[in-house]
Amino acid sequence: MSTGRSITIKRVAAAALLAIALVQAIPSLADVITGSTQESSELALTPTPSDSPSAVAPQEDGATSSPSPSPSVTPSAQATIIYLESESATPAPTYAKTQNVKIRIPAKFPVDPRATSLHISPISISGGDVLLVCMSVDNATLQLQASDDSLLVEGNGSKTLRISGDGAAVNQLLNSGRGLRLIATSRINGAVVTTRAASLTAPSVDSELCAGAERLFTSVISGMGLGLNVIKNPVSIK
Repeated sequence: MSTGRSITIKRVAAAALLAIALVQAIPSLADVITGSTQESSELALTPTPSDSPSAVAPQEDGATSSPSPSPSVTPSAQATIIYLESESATPAPTYAKTQNVKIRIPAKFPVDPRATSLHISPISISGGDVLLVCMSVDNATLQLQASDDSLLVEGNGSKTLRISGDGAAVNQLLNSGRGLRLIATSRINGAVVTTRAASLTAPSVDSELCAGAERLFTSVISGMGLGLNVIKNPVSIK
C-alpha cells in the first residue's frame, strides 16, 4: 500500500508542477503571440519603397513648375508653287509691224499777234486700225472740244495730249467742234505744236510709245503781218 500510495503522490505532484508550469508559460506565450501580431500589422502598414511617391525636390519661392518641353518637330518642307504665265494672256500693246501712218495738219497757223487762243483744224491722221496720237505744245495747253469713252485719253487740258484707239474715232475726236483748241496764258503767237503718231497692236497711251513713234510733224503759230502802216477805209461823216 505504501508503494502504490507513493506512486500516486508522485503523480499528483508531477501534475501539480506541470499545471504551475503551464500557468506561468501561458502569459508569456500570449505576449509572444500578441507581439508578433503587432509587428506583422506594422509591417503591413509600413509602405514599401515601391509604393511611396517619388520625392519631389522643393522649388524656390516664385518659381513655377513648367512641363518639360516636347521634342521639337521639324516642319515639313513647304511646297513651292510656281505660277506660269498663261499662254492666253493678252500681250502688252506695242507697235504694229506695218507703220503706214500719215499726218496731215497745216504747217503754219497765222493768227492775230494779240490772240491768246487758236483752233487747230483740220487734223487727219491715217494708217492702221489702232492709232496712237501724241501732241505737245511749248507755251499753251491742248483742249479737246468733245469726249469719247471708247478711246484712251491722257493729258487733256495740259501741254501734252495722248489719244489712242480706233483710227476713225481718234480723227473724229480731234476735229469735233471747231477742232483742237490751243489756249495760252498770254499771246499764243510763236507757239509750236509737235504731233507724233504710230500704229499699235492694241490701244495704249504709254509715254514711251509716244517717244518711239516714227511719224512726226510740226506746226507753227505765227502772227499775221499787221503794222502801223495798214490803210483803213475812210469813213464819211455826214
